[in-house]
Amino acid sequence: MNPQSLKKIFLFCIVMLTSIHMLWAFNTNSAYISLYSQKTEIIIKNNVPSTRTKYEIVFKFNDEKAITLHHNYAVYYSYFDQLEHIEAYTKNPQPNGKIKTIGIKDLTPNNSSSSGIFYDDQKEININFLGLTIGSEAHVEYTISTNEMHFTDPMIFRYYLPIEKEIYELTVPEEVHISLIEKNVPPGFIQSTKEVKRNETIYTWTAHDVDEEKHFEDAPARTYYTPHIIYKIEDFTIKGETKNVSKSPADLFEWYVSNIKQIGSEPSEKLRAMADSITKGSTTETEKVKRIFDWVKNNIRYVAFENGMEGLVPRQPEVVCSKRYGDCKDMSSLQIGLLRSLNIPAYFTWIGTRRIPYTYSEVPMKNTDNHMIAAIKDHGKWVFLDATDPSGIYGLPSDHIQGKQALIYIDNTKYELVDVPVVDNKTNMTADTYQISIKNKDIEIHSSTDFKGMMAGSVANQLRYMSEKDKEEFAKGIVKSVSNNAILNSHKFPVIVDESNTSIGLDYSVKDYLKEADNEKYINIFLNKMLMNDAVKEVDRNAPVSFKYNMTEESTYILSIPEHYKVSFVPENSAYKNDHFEYRIEYKQENSQLVCHQKLLTNFPNLLLQPDEFKQWNQFIKGLNNAYKESIILEKSNK
Repeated sequence: MNPQSLKKIFLFCIVMLTSIHMLWAFNTNSAYISLYSQKTEIIIKNNVPSTRTKYEIVFKFNDEKAITLHHNYAVYYSYFDQLEHIEAYTKNPQPNGKIKTIGIKDLTPNNSSSSGIFYDDQKEININFLGLTIGSEAHVEYTISTNEMHFTDPMIFRYYLPIEKEIYELTVPEEVHISLIEKNVPPGFIQSTKEVKRNETIYTWTAHDVDEEKHFEDAPARTYYTPHIIYKIEDFTIKGETKNVSKSPADLFEWYVSNIKQIGSEPSEKLRAMADSITKGSTTETEKVKRIFDWVKNNIRYVAFENGMEGLVPRQPEVVCSKRYGDCKDMSSLQIGLLRSLNIPAYFTWIGTRRIPYTYSEVPMKNTDNHMIAAIKDHGKWVFLDATDPSGIYGLPSDHIQGKQALIYIDNTKYELVDVPVVDNKTNMTADTYQISIKNKDIEIHSSTDFKGMMAGSVANQLRYMSEKDKEEFAKGIVKSVSNNAILNSHKFPVIVDESNTSIGLDYSVKDYLKEADNEKYINIFLNKMLMNDAVKEVDRNAPVSFKYNMTEESTYILSIPEHYKVSFVPENSAYKNDHFEYRIEYKQENSQLVCHQKLLTNFPNLLLQPDEFKQWNQFIKGLNNAYKESIILEKSNK
């Protein structure tokens, strides 16, 4: 046999082995998607671009578990995304070897209920697959049209099931100019082609054997790490005239201004009277702003309202004040109206929460934001007022907008892009002091905890609505986290005057806490083991770990050495430090007391622990866990 023939046989074997591997890999899954197709066509309609997207999804079921877990599928659409066509059917193997096709007729839409939404125009069609058996296929085909060109549907390459083949296609007419933004796409992950025809360009992306998206409770939104592509319409040309759409943030701003420029332009006398009442006795502008912010935060109930353009346009401040409820846009409108009635400049501000990874500079589309707040300048520094956050503290951003880029509406022709700061760990502090005394095998503890910054705001918000009985139960929960044998003796929650400084005082005892052997007592003094066992355990994890805020936690444990005992063993001091997290534990004996100081901090610039830091993080947690396990040994003295 000649070398060329051997080469052909070799290549044939490689292809067959690859095919067998692909078949084995997917058929051993309980359920998978054999085809996911998303084909979008940009069309010119009424002299502006719109889109029509055709979806085709084929599910395969290999066992009873697959049928139990994945026997339905939901299709969503809304005011901006209209459903044009939907079809669903199953192909089910029969005992006689034939395939029975069952069309699904019950495709009636229902209102989709979302958590925290007062009114939502989103519709849901829940498709129940009929007649499923092992080996069945379920087919779903539907078409969505979108007339609003300022946001687009991204092409996402991972879903909750593995996918054998994915096809994304984008057809762009010659009148439209687009740009593509790839996010988190590894080299070689997808194959792409671009076909230029006489009147249009067709972009195609394909991927094969795509693993399912793994879910992690502490991960950020999956668009932070999932491979996906966003397209944006930069401009279009009709009859020789070119109009920008999403070329720059200025284009998005122009559209936003057209929606809200008439809101609250002239505050009413009623609003002025309300503002004067709220700020009565205030002597500085800063104090007036804080009073307005706190009043709206505490007196206007937050309810989201999403109904077409009403989901984008704030209501007049007088309406919000009268009804005493509103969404983020409404609460911003009221704050701005009240402040402007006091001649304090205040500005509507669009922003995305930390659920969205994009900036306006990168993606100047509605895809980048889902929230509205107010902003003012205090002594030349931007202050962001998010009254939807009940834990919010004047001067600090809400935790869910830290690090995000804000689009501030200065006037009808001017805006500013401002980065909201990530609050540093020195601002968000917890300081614990534990005074521990030993009574035989029991311990008695007097503890005091001082909270500062965002951590204080969170605690203050919890305490604000608690009855005395609730506070007692809250205190019991804290001491029970130390030991199930802990008994609360008394608790103290001072009246909160400043939400950025909150404190808690507890007195409690723990029965049988010490271990004894011969003439020795063993005591572990770490009553608050923060971050214990918080290592990243998933070896193949590609998703970052998300933190709510940076923080510093300082604990001081003061152990009174019992009479006729001496300290015979003290654990070694322990520490770990890098740029984003550290701890330090130090022991020192002071006369009849043994004092342990612990300092623990996180300082992530974007509040994300990235996968390339997992190894260091696990070393940090391992050192902390080992330190937490150490005990002090007290030996009976002859003196």
